[in-house]
Amino acid sequence: MATVLIADDSRVIRTRVASWISREQDLDLVGQAEDGRGCIDLFRRLRPDLVVLDIEMPGLDGITTLRQIRAIDPRVPVIMFSALTESGSRMTVAAMLAGATDYVPKPLSFRVEDETRRTLVARIRSLVGRDETTPHTSRREPAVEVAQTPRVRQSPDLIVVASSTGGPAALGEFLRALGRVQPPVVIVQHMQPGFLELLVAQLAEMLSGDVAVGRNGEILAPGSIRFAPSGVHLQVHRHRGHFGLSCVEGPPVNSCRPAADILFSSVASCARRPVGVVLSGMGTDGLQGAQRIAASGGVVVAQDRATSAVWGMPGVVVEQGLARLVGSPGKLGSRVRVLAESKHPVSA
Repeated sequence: MATVLIADDSRVIRTRVASWISREQDLDLVGQAEDGRGCIDLFRRLRPDLVVLDIEMPGLDGITTLRQIRAIDPRVPVIMFSALTESGSRMTVAAMLAGATDYVPKPLSFRVEDETRRTLVARIRSLVGRDETTPHTSRREPAVEVAQTPRVRQSPDLIVVASSTGGPAALGEFLRALGRVQPPVVIVQHMQPGFLELLVAQLAEMLSGDVAVGRNGEILAPGSIRFAPSGVHLQVHRHRGHFGLSCVEGPPVNSCRPAADILFSSVASCARRPVGVVLSGMGTDGLQGAQRIAASGGVVVAQDRATSAVWGMPGVVVEQGLARLVGSPGKLGSRVRVLAESKHPVSA
């Protein structure tokens, strides 16, 4: 049975969440805190499997509480449970960048309470290992560059990234370590509309770079970072010697829209020296695209199990032997930066 701790200054919310969890035979609400300090005290004593954390609390707010939880346990799943206000949404995205695993918006009315209950319970189950989204593999996870791989003949011309649950914090670490490089970077981050735009805005401020949501028909400039828009697939094509973006309507792929497989596959067809990066996330999105990048002569790297909130997407890439490097997002960013800055053959 998975144990859950909730921290929220609203007695009504705490009571509702307690009633939701009490219906589930495989979940046990072991503690309730009305503020951040109480949450930290209960967390130290109870060591729950997962924390549901409010953003806006008196005294110790949700982000500060999250940072203190992370100092105690860097891996425990933390779901931010916040109101869909402008302030709440911005703080939720800031919490994701600070290391929150996932988020669920609080219900705006009783009419959507059942939907919120189902979403929250499903997220809890997925993060405490009560589903089959994370692969279980006997393959030994490589900690450094895989031996006897081909040498990269030239620096990459395009970098593509896939991330989902736990991805914002991993993206922040990867992009900081990557720094300003010439190859454009195109990213699929599975995220609800509205939250994605806030994430992009905060990353643009944090990186002080050319970071934005991609536009249909846009030509990618050197050093630019573009995110796939919500609700459509994104493809890359060649246009007069440059890379361009195309937004494509279509059904979800791997239950995702945008899907990393769509982006990665398009890049494998048009880039000469692509690098595919697979970060934390549930499911298998990115696997087929990573296979095509590898088959085209590109390089694939993946986040390691130790630093992934969910080792689903990177895990299947490693399991299939596609990853030339497995490591933390910071290590991946640093290594890809070396590749991007190199003018001579180097090992991937």
